[in-house]
Order: sequence, then structure tokens, then C-alpha cells
Amino acid sequence: MSKTERSAKRLDVESVVLPFLGSRAEDYQSFEYLLQDVSVEGVGIAVPRWVVARENLRQGERLHLHLPFELGGRMLHSGIVAWVRWDEEQDAQLAGVVLDSYAPALYPVYVSVDTREVAIDLEHFPGLEHILARVLKDSLLLKRGILVYLKHLAAFFSRICDLDREEYALFREVVIEDVRAKVLGNAERLSALQPRTGEEGALAVDRLDLSELREAMEPELYVDMFRGALGDETVALFLKAIKELERKLLSNYNTCVLLYINAL
Repeated sequence: MSKTERSAKRLDVESVVLPFLGSRAEDYQSFEYLLQDVSVEGVGIAVPRWVVARENLRQGERLHLHLPFELGGRMLHSGIVAWVRWDEEQDAQLAGVVLDSYAPALYPVYVSVDTREVAIDLEHFPGLEHILARVLKDSLLLKRGILVYLKHLAAFFSRICDLDREEYALFREVVIEDVRAKVLGNAERLSALQPRTGEEGALAVDRLDLSELREAMEPELYVDMFRGALGDETVALFLKAIKELERKLLSNYNTCVLLYINAL
């Protein structure tokens, strides 16, 4: 089988009309964006008023787009906002992002900067549904990893925070346990998809409910919740591991979006 036969059809970037998930490097805040343009100079994105997760982007800040942009055989994932402006016709904030940070792609799904196309390499996968199965399985493992971190860190937080016993008990119940319950619920939603992603009865890519999947993969933990009790330095040190797992989930969701668009 030739490499051409092993590759799914390539789609022009202009045909990608569904929103992806990005995040701010500074505070990990996630947001939805549309991919507008791709070139060697950078990536153009739009944050329309109608998306569920909206953020006002600022010139000079670093964004993680959670998409692999292939250039010269390497994958770019994040960069600095070079400019922002409001577009009345699109009713959206537009921004240009200069990509400068490389990281390996987790799956053979990427955006080619040179050809301005979405490319999917099926050399090691029989079909799109098999890539989807891998992504969903990995996503479930990531959620379970977050649960493990929360379980072990809850006891550790009780020893280092500035709250007294009663205040910490309330903090744990209202904040930590609430986050844990949300993560557990989303892990169960992802788990429900697993039986449908095997060799038999595989989940068809074009039948994905992207709205439900986005809710299951979005972050449940917000750093600001912990700042008052633990302090910025502690938050940065002990919650970074959880946020890194969440970043991988955002990348996994975006991979699912690319697979979905390719299957239509």
C-alpha cells in the first residue's frame, strides 16, 4: 500500500468551520476559537461572540492553540499574539499568533503550514475510527490521572494551606470535592464511549457529539479557586501537573474535531 493510499483526504483550512479549544499560557484559561488562516508568518484565529467559551485576547500574551501545525517536519503548538482587532462583519475578535514553540504530535493528525491543509496519516491505523478510539482511550486515562492527583493532593493541601481546620473542611467540600465530582462525571462520560470504539461496533467519527465531548474534556479545575487559600507560588508548584494533563485533553479534543471534519 502506498503512502498516498494510507493517507486520508486532505482538507483546505478554509473548510474547517468548527471551533477548537485553546488556552492562555499565563492562567491556563481555556477558550474557543475558529481557525482563519495559516501561513509561515503565523496563524489567524477568530473568537466569535457566539462561542460558549469566550475570552478577550491581548496582544503580547502567549496562547496554546492545542493543534499541531507542521512546518519543516516539526510541529508548532503555541505562540505570541502579534495583533488583535474586532471585526464587525464576523462579530468576532480576530488575532494573529506567531508560532514559536515546538512539541511532538501525539497523533498523526495535523495542519500543514506549507499546503494550508489538514492532513491525516493512516500508515499505522486502519481508519479514522481507530485513531478516534486511541484518542478517547487516552483521554479517559488522563481524566483518571487527574483524579489520582486530586486524591493525593487534597491531604497535602491540608498541611500547607493557611486555613484553620474548619475553614479547610469547608474549602475541601466546596472546592476540592466539587472539582473531583466534575472530573469523575466527565471520566464516566468518556468511559461510556469506550465499548463503542473497539474492533466491533466502532464509534463512527461522523456521529460524534462534539458539544458533549467538549464538555467532557474541558478543564474542571480553575487556578483562581486555590489562590486565596494556597498562594500563587504553591498553586504554580502543585497544580501545574494537573493543568498539564488538562492541556493534553484540549489537544485530544481538537484532534477529534479534525477527525470529525475529515469524516464528513
